[in-house]
Amino acid sequence: MKIGRNDLCPCGSGKKFKKCCIDKIDVIPQVVDITNWIKSLWSYEEVSEMSNEKIISTLKNMGILFDKEAFLADIEKFLSAEGISENWFRTFNVTAKGRDGDFPLLAAWVLWERLAPKNILSMEQMSDLIDRGFEYLDEDESILACETWLKVWEGIKYRIRPEFEDLEYLDKEYGGSFFVRDFCQDLEGELYNAGLDDPKYFEKRIEYCQEFLRYFPKEDKDIIFNMRRAIAESYFKLNKLEEAINEFEKILDDFPNNPWSYIAYADMYCLDKSDIYDIDKAREIYNKGLAVAKTREDKIIIKERLKDLGRL
Repeated sequence: MKIGRNDLCPCGSGKKFKKCCIDKIDVIPQVVDITNWIKSLWSYEEVSEMSNEKIISTLKNMGILFDKEAFLADIEKFLSAEGISENWFRTFNVTAKGRDGDFPLLAAWVLWERLAPKNILSMEQMSDLIDRGFEYLDEDESILACETWLKVWEGIKYRIRPEFEDLEYLDKEYGGSFFVRDFCQDLEGELYNAGLDDPKYFEKRIEYCQEFLRYFPKEDKDIIFNMRRAIAESYFKLNKLEEAINEFEKILDDFPNNPWSYIAYADMYCLDKSDIYDIDKAREIYNKGLAVAKTREDKIIIKERLKDLGRL
C-alpha cells in the first residue's frame, strides 16, 4: 500500500501523512500492513480526549513524574513539545516502548495547549496554525488565514530576544517544522489581500510590518525594503496620503538604487484615481527608476508602465 505525502494519514488523526506518521515508516516490519500498524499507534486525538489527571497518571506509569511548575518552566525553556518529551527521556528512566513510545510527546503537546499561557505557542501549535492558514487560502478565505497567522506571529514575538536582530536564530530553531523568514513574508503579502476585502487589515499590515522592523533591524535588506514598501502602500490604500508620501520619500532616500522604490512610489500616483492622481508625477518617478534599473526584467516592467501612461 502506497501512501502519498499529502494524503490524509491512515492513523485517523486528520493530519496529512507528512505532518503525522511519515517518520515512523522506517520502523515498520515489512510484513505488517501499514494502515493497521499506524492505526495501532497513539494519536493526538486519542490523547486529547484524556483528562489531565489521566495523562499525568499514564506518564507516571511510564516512569515520568510530571510536575506542573517544572512543566511551565520547561515551556519557557523549550520551543516544542518534542523538546520537552526528549528532556523527559533524558531525565527519567522512561519505560515507554513500542506503541507507548509516542505517548510522552503527545502528552506534552496536549498539556502545553491546556496549561501554557495562550501567547506561548509550541512549535507544533505554530506549525498546525500555519497549515490551517494555507487551508483557508485554498478556500479563498484571506481574512481567516490572516487571523490564524497573526496568532503565530504573537507566538513568535514571545520568543524574540533583544539580541535577535535578524531571523537566523529563529529559523535554525524552528527550521525542522517551518521557516520563520518565509512565514513572515507570507503574512505580509496575505495581509494585503485581506485588506482588499476589509481595510482594517491594511492597518494590521502596518502594525505588523512596523513590529517586524523593530524586532529585526538587521534582517536581509530585501525583506526590510519589502516591509517598508508594504507600510507606505498600506497608508495609501487607507487614503492616508501624507503618511504614504512621507514613507515613500524615506524609502527613496534609503534605497536610491532599487528600481522598485520608484516603481511602487509612482504606482501610487497613477494606478488608482486617488486625490493625488498625477500622471506627470508618475512618469517623472518611473523615469528615475528606469535610470537606476540594472536588470532587463526591471527595465521591461518600467517601460511597460510608461507605455501604459501614454494610454491614459
